[in-house]
Amino acid sequence: MPEISMQGQKKLIESTVLVYGESTKDIMITVLYLSAIGIGKIFCYLKDDSEYESLFCDAKDLNNDVSIEIVNEYFPADKADVRIILGSISFIDNIINKNGFIPTIVSMVNEWKGTLQTFIEVDNLNEYAQFTGSKQYFNKEKNLLTASFSGVLCSVECVKLILNIGKTHKNLLIFDLLLMEFNTFNQAQYESVIYNFNIENNISLSKKEIIKKLNNSRVLVVGTGGLGSPSALGLAIAGVGTIGLLDSDKVELSNLNRQILHSVSRIGIPKAESAKFFVSNINHNINVITHVSELNSENAEDTIREYDAIISAVDNIQTRYIINDTSYLLKKPVVEAGVLRFDGTNTTIIPDEGHCYRCLYPNVNTSGMTCSEAGILGSIPGVMGFIEAIELVKVIANIGVTLKNKILLFDGLEMEFNVISLSKNPECPVCGNHYDI
Repeated sequence: MPEISMQGQKKLIESTVLVYGESTKDIMITVLYLSAIGIGKIFCYLKDDSEYESLFCDAKDLNNDVSIEIVNEYFPADKADVRIILGSISFIDNIINKNGFIPTIVSMVNEWKGTLQTFIEVDNLNEYAQFTGSKQYFNKEKNLLTASFSGVLCSVECVKLILNIGKTHKNLLIFDLLLMEFNTFNQAQYESVIYNFNIENNISLSKKEIIKKLNNSRVLVVGTGGLGSPSALGLAIAGVGTIGLLDSDKVELSNLNRQILHSVSRIGIPKAESAKFFVSNINHNINVITHVSELNSENAEDTIREYDAIISAVDNIQTRYIINDTSYLLKKPVVEAGVLRFDGTNTTIIPDEGHCYRCLYPNVNTSGMTCSEAGILGSIPGVMGFIEAIELVKVIANIGVTLKNKILLFDGLEMEFNVISLSKNPECPVCGNHYDI
């Protein structure tokens, strides 16, 4: 990519990032993506530092050039180039003004909501800290899916800060993943925004009922690369009972800048098996089934029939058509995503209730470039892949608002999310009035 040339990669490997989090699980995704994209030195402060050795081992196995270590809360911030603070509002309030100022990315998270803001001037950070410190808010139990999504966004912002590309998010981005809403606010609107941030989402099911539905579900992830890595991780974090991983490729060194399920030590083994190794370590209570094969018109129906829902995590258009057509025939929901360079898309397909993939792309040239050929910032598929996992959780549990009859467009350089409404194409050969597949 022109934006991340050899000179840019050299700058990343020479950079140091300081990450603050409440627990190892909270910062896991941030650290893995920082390592994957080539940050040379990562310092981590954890309120609870149990199990950090396993995370550090995974990060180093993903990128042998990374140096990563634990530090205490008094570690001087000016020893790093960028600081990331991820956690609840009370944790952020306790950390934000400590140990000097450097460009700082702050992300608050609770159950389904999160925020992101980047500070490159100390006065703006002080103003933010004064506001959060003067308020008393109830800290809700964090959703690790939300924290993971926030962590990927932080890694995108971090790269842009270090390389001075794109537009960092100086205003407050607030997102609600249950409703799939994204809005930006200025500092004058903080009070009303933070108040609404702390209002609980209205969900008809209890957490116990949601967990039971997820535990009893079977989900197939087609592709374990850039999109499939965060998707499968998200499903494991959420507690999906059976996860199928389908991929015919083997792990290669060139995969590791964006495919965080894999590692240097597993180069040469089937991606599906490598992904199973990592995912099973994240959640020992799930059942992981591997399919070391290519999905094609001969095996698609038999494979997809065994699952309740599908995540499409491939960059091959023909395979996307096969997933769409077969799943629609079998009445299986599909969560679909695509990435290229700094951009991404997401949509959710519910047979007989909304559009399908061919409504969006009825006649795509299947000889187009893949993301590996055109270039991609490694964190972008992370953003899209975690959205796929979050959408799948909502589909299985039948909660919230999904991207059915919508498409989400993400511009990573501008850090902008846009959700556009769609309608079914009546002439679609799969879901239209004249079925022709």
